[in-house]
Amino acid sequence: MNRLAFTRALRLLLLLIWTPASVWALDTDREQPIQITADIAIRDEVAGETRYEGNVVLIQGSLKITADTLSVLHESSDADRIIAIGKPARLIQQPAPEQTPVDASALRIEYIRSKDLVRLLDDARIAQNGSTLSGDQIDYLVSQRSVRAAGTTGSDGQGRVEVVIPPENLRTGASDA
Repeated sequence: MNRLAFTRALRLLLLLIWTPASVWALDTDREQPIQITADIAIRDEVAGETRYEGNVVLIQGSLKITADTLSVLHESSDADRIIAIGKPARLIQQPAPEQTPVDASALRIEYIRSKDLVRLLDDARIAQNGSTLSGDQIDYLVSQRSVRAAGTTGSDGQGRVEVVIPPENLRTGASDA
């Protein structure tokens, strides 16, 4: 890959992944009600947990999470941690009206409010507009606007991350970044 193509690929990756928190969500999403449907809902006041099981779907504005189980953990009256587990669990969200949705999936998706962290664990993948980032773990620190991906350890003991950027994404908009 020549230097110009590499620079464009890097710019596109930064556009896709290292963008402000608002890029993962429409501005109005946080103002929308949360609707959760599941086969079973269990509230445990002592443990501070509400667990939804079976065909779980959470919708808030453009955000849609599907999972086999979804746990909402409460340290106080506010939810501090949300854990979605599935084969895979999936998070889809519209970043902006003119952009294609971000599609993230993993066997386990965690949102830790106190750390402002979205963590994708085990077979983690983020895709948007044909570009993908995959690995064993992907952490998105919302307030710091940073992503860290760790790869799946192979037989040689090395963890590898994979980024795929289609050629058409290198030609459109990457030079403006």
